[in-house]
Amino acid sequence: MNSNAITPIQVRSPCINVCEMNPELGLCRGCFRTQDERDWWVGYSNDQRREVLRRCEQRAEAFKNGETVFAPCVGVVQSSKRTATP
Repeated sequence: MNSNAITPIQVRSPCINVCEMNPELGLCRGCFRTQDERDWWVGYSNDQRREVLRRCEQRAEAFKNGETVFAPCVGVVQSSKRTATP
């Protein structure tokens, strides 16, 4: 094991502890993530997390401006692990 290896810093969650879904928008009232984005956050790569944050900012701005079109969900995590065949 390389003792000089640097562990990358994980992108932090946008959660502000207002964890309530707006049923009309399908977005969290606090952070503007979709339910899938909230559920899959821990499985996202840092690049995917940054994309979620970018979309949350767009959604928050659109909501503030009274718009009704929001950035789509980033989606679920696709596993790179192969399932064992019997």
